[in-house]
Amino acid sequence: MKTRFIFLVIGSAFAVTLAVIIGQRLSAEAMAVTVGVVAGVAASIPTSLIVVWFATRTVVAQSTPQPEPRMVMMPQASPLGMQMPTAQNYAGFPGQAYMPPTMPQLQMPVQFAPRQFNVIGGSEMETFQPQTQPEVIWPR
Repeated sequence: MKTRFIFLVIGSAFAVTLAVIIGQRLSAEAMAVTVGVVAGVAASIPTSLIVVWFATRTVVAQSTPQPEPRMVMMPQASPLGMQMPTAQNYAGFPGQAYMPPTMPQLQMPVQFAPRQFNVIGGSEMETFQPQTQPEVIWPR
């Protein structure tokens, strides 16, 4: 405790002596600049503390509780030996890499109903039904 007090007194005496010597040697304009810099730094300290306080403050968001996650329940996959054969012609490609189906009715491709499109903003009587055309192969 005593050594701390001694160092504090010696440091204060050194700072005061240094300030007096510098104050006597500086011109009035240089002293005005120094005082302005010290006053500017002193004025920015409260603003800096407020910015740091807002930056480090934890934000507690008052939001609605999140709903429970959706769980999709699927039946257990059947063993490999008990699977039913299906038509293997996805997107119009024949299933050549697959075994042929054992049931003859599954060999024909599935015919889907024609698509109908409703024009947004139009009446319900107006529907657009595209005409299906055969695929054209362009000559090279």
